[in-house]
Amino acid sequence: MRIEPIKAQPSFGYSNILKTEWQKGRLKSVKYGFYGDLLTKGTVSLEHLQPASKGGKTTLSNLVLASKNKNQLRGNADIRLFADKTTVLNYLMQFVGVKTKHFNGNFYIKSIIKTLQILGINL
Repeated sequence: MRIEPIKAQPSFGYSNILKTEWQKGRLKSVKYGFYGDLLTKGTVSLEHLQPASKGGKTTLSNLVLASKNKNQLRGNADIRLFADKTTVLNYLMQFVGVKTKHFNGNFYIKSIIKTLQILGINL
């Protein structure tokens, strides 16, 4: 029997209003992901601040946009090893004043900051 590595990319199939609104072009000011990576329709994914494998929920306060590549590189490692304050602040600033029928950027910013504080990142 011959064993070969799997060449397929992992699935990042989570759906959430954040990703949906971005994909529909309703968050026009948001160009970069949580790690500073340029987002495209083909690469955008939802990243859990606290990994689902470590009890993190798939809720807006625990989700950020990131490229699939950066999401995969982090895996379920501690967010403190990957988040730098300048990049995180730049990510959050993209949401200031953004409001759609289903999404409030200012509320989102507050909820992400609260989650980051719980995870040991103070901005």
